[in-house]
Parts: sequence; C-alpha cells; structure tokens
Amino acid sequence: LIKLDISENNIGDPGLEYLAVILPCLTAMKALDLSSTGISDRGISALVKALPHLVELQVLDVSFNNIGDSGIVSLVRTLCQPSSLKTDQNPPGDKGLTTAPHYNTTLQELYIGKNRGVTGAGLGRVVQLISTLPALTRLHIPGGGGTHLSDTAAMALAEALPRLPALDQLDLLFISMEPAGFQAVMQAAEEHPTLE
Repeated sequence: LIKLDISENNIGDPGLEYLAVILPCLTAMKALDLSSTGISDRGISALVKALPHLVELQVLDVSFNNIGDSGIVSLVRTLCQPSSLKTDQNPPGDKGLTTAPHYNTTLQELYIGKNRGVTGAGLGRVVQLISTLPALTRLHIPGGGGTHLSDTAAMALAEALPRLPALDQLDLLFISMEPAGFQAVMQAAEEHPTLE
C-alpha cells in the first residue's frame, strides 16, 4: 500500500488506534491522509508509535481535526527525530552507517493546520522543530480563529526557512504575528530560493 486516504471519514481516535497497529507493516507507504477524521491527541499518540516504521512517508496530512498542542508537537518531534540506520539497510559487509544519526529526508509535505486545540504556543514549538525536515516542499500550518504566533516563534520560523532548501509553499493562513516577527518571516521568505 503506497497511499492511504481516509480523509473526511469520522474514524476518531479508536479508528486511528486500530490503524496504528497495522501501519508498521506498511513500510512502503508514501502518503497518509488523516484530515477531517475527528482525531485528537489520543489518536496522535498511537500514530506517533507507528511513524518510525513508515520510512518512505512523503506526505502526511492531519489537518482539520481536534489535535491539541501536545499532540501536534509530539507528532512533529517524532517526524524530526534522528534515528540510527540498521545494518540490514547497508550493502552486505558495509558496517559504516550502522550508528550514523540521520534526519527524516523523505517527508516532503506536512499539513497540520486547522486543528481546534492547537494554539500559537504549540505552533511556536513546532516551528522550532521543522528545520530538521530538509526535504520539506510544502508546509501548511494555518491557524484556527485567533491563533497568534509570538515574536519568538516567528523569529524561529524565520531562522528555520533557510534550513528548508526545498520548501516552495508555506501556508500561514489565519495566523497573526507582531510586526517584528512578521517582518522577519517575510524577509526570510523573500530571501528563500524556492519559496513562492
């Protein structure tokens, strides 16, 4: 199975918990769409345990759900965590990569916006993590009504943008910022080589 799209199906946390049990067997999965499925932090907790097995994952969409700050931060932290390569991933006889830490170099699209429980503080923690996703081409983190990104978080986003060389789409719809933070993000976006 390469792509699983169960968006707009109200599976909720019980459905995601069940799905998370079989996800480790689907190591070739490239796209997982869980948008508008009624999941919350409880379901994300189960997904986080399965994510390290999805080594080919390129697209993840958990937008339009009930995920809160702790769930969204845990999810992004898991996606960004360095791990160790296993010897069975090396050519026969090559032991050189067995302990080399690496970051997620497959995830290209991440959609985490419009989650009812995510606040500006949670998004602030997320933007501090995303710079370890170098293959990211699309990042969608639109806020819900009244989501405010602090100057510190906006500056962290501005600092992360140059470390995301492939990024060509950044969606910050419905997120407010202070003038200094907004200016820093806009300057970083203008200087970015691929960002539209």
